[in-house]
Amino acid sequence: MIKGEVFYLLRGLVGVIALLWLVLLSVYGRALPDVVGVLAARTSQLLTGAPHFNQIGGGFSANILISFASMILAVIGGTVLGIGLISTSAAVKAVCGMVMNVLRNSPWLVVLYAVLFLLPFEFSILGYGISFSPFSKAIVGLALPIAANFAEIFRGGVEAIPSGQWESARALGYRRLQILRYVVIPQSITLMLPNLMNLYAALFIGTSLVVITGASDVLSISRTIIATDGERIATAIYIYVLALFFVFAFPIAVGSRWLELKLQARS
Repeated sequence: MIKGEVFYLLRGLVGVIALLWLVLLSVYGRALPDVVGVLAARTSQLLTGAPHFNQIGGGFSANILISFASMILAVIGGTVLGIGLISTSAAVKAVCGMVMNVLRNSPWLVVLYAVLFLLPFEFSILGYGISFSPFSKAIVGLALPIAANFAEIFRGGVEAIPSGQWESARALGYRRLQILRYVVIPQSITLMLPNLMNLYAALFIGTSLVVITGASDVLSISRTIIATDGERIATAIYIYVLALFFVFAFPIAVGSRWLELKLQARS
């Protein structure tokens, strides 16, 4: 099965890159070598936001960092929200369900705009100044809808554990939160992983939206390069960016598929 997934991965990577190369060839024709030269010269800027790879945190690396930070924040918030969804308190369950449904069914772009304008750029607490950079706002804006989606994954994973596990733990004197922490959640993690990986892949692709916050992501850098080198290079730049996103996200999608098939074979 592993060999089959590796073959599928390699076939997908080679096939899509070849297709994108043909698109470039059809658009630029004989000028393609010059365009490739420009892309090569701008690669460090697109990947790191700086020439000569002398720093990191801008360009495509910013998209990766934002996706990691947003996912960590979303897992923490989604776990809290998910526990609320399975709470025995009707009021807590209703409030958490409302929050989850609002965030889960809101367009990510709208949430990003809301965070952009609702969070101040700087405020002070007890004399200490706290600032929200565009980078920070992008992380929060993406984490909110992902947290809502993870809460639903968490609820489904917990409810998939047989009720006998709960009853056995109660017989041993465990309280509800202890049962969740020591018995149910450790078992449900493997059930959540494929969906969690798919959710991260969607989140990573969604980082292309953070350009609206002013974060120095790969699309922001692309605009700067196009303004400098001219509109003629725009198609090549955006196809290059598309390839970067695909090469990063596609292996995650294949890995989640492999893990899901492996879990199904065990059951």
